[in-house]
Amino acid sequence: MKKYNSLSLACQLAPRCLACLICLAAVSCKTRPGADRQYAAGDENGIYRLRLNPANGSKYHYEISNESEFKLEINDKKVDNQSRRDVGVYYQVTKDTAGNFILAIRYDKIHIYTKQNDAETEMDAANAANSLEPAEKMLGLLTGAELVATVTPLGEVKSVNGYKELESKIMAGFDERDTYGKAKAQGQWDKLVGEELIGRNMDQLFKIFPDSAVHVGDKWSLNSRQKGEIGINSRTSYTLQEIHNETAVIVSEGELTSDSTATMMGYNVTTDLKGRQKGEYQMEARSGMLKSATITADIEGTITAAGKEIPVVIKSSVKLKSR
Repeated sequence: MKKYNSLSLACQLAPRCLACLICLAAVSCKTRPGADRQYAAGDENGIYRLRLNPANGSKYHYEISNESEFKLEINDKKVDNQSRRDVGVYYQVTKDTAGNFILAIRYDKIHIYTKQNDAETEMDAANAANSLEPAEKMLGLLTGAELVATVTPLGEVKSVNGYKELESKIMAGFDERDTYGKAKAQGQWDKLVGEELIGRNMDQLFKIFPDSAVHVGDKWSLNSRQKGEIGINSRTSYTLQEIHNETAVIVSEGELTSDSTATMMGYNVTTDLKGRQKGEYQMEARSGMLKSATITADIEGTITAAGKEIPVVIKSSVKLKSR
């Protein structure tokens, strides 16, 4: 049986929770009837079909900034972990014969900063060529590659191709005897690139559409579950606030709750975390592509480990802007 004290376990858990507790994706929705209606320019009495519909050959560039802070206190000792991720990414659009959109994805900036109490680390794809840090080298490979995603008009990501091929290239560079280093690098790649950069950025851009036509003032709800060491469930309500000069303004409010139990780093813990999320989006009404977005979340509660109930506070924010 593993032996540990609650403080040391809490300090290990904190950085891993920064990403897994920010729940911004959505997977199902319900709205009023009228799914056959198309986008209609006009006044507040118009009917609008908000969906992904960018022009064939169009190109978009986004600056996306994710920040989070994780605080806990146990035995009069405080843990304060912070994380910031700044990404620049291009999307070039074509269509397939099934009506889906093929997005050629290219990252031109990836900068990641973390702080665990007084210990600070930075990884920048721009420094990859001279870096000895495997994770930083991975980021450099990502900025030099092109990925291809297939996305439906409702924003569902059907597939992402290209990053697994990069993973194979990275793994091939390891000595076959270095099983520890290879496993660590693979875990970093899957979490940092597959989940954090590619998956989450695409969710923030595309998973906000209603499944039918709406009027100004209408609401639709999106439910989601984010998997991880701590499962997080969310229910978010979106409102079409206005459409002005071909820009749709959407606001959102949501509730976040954790699963009651979790297995973290091989240990069984109980969790009781609750929070709220707010967002505002400006969208090109005809293309469904975001012009900007701001999303914030505040979560509080407890993680119980080693018989100790550990108070936890998590704050996160996302800012997105097209260029």
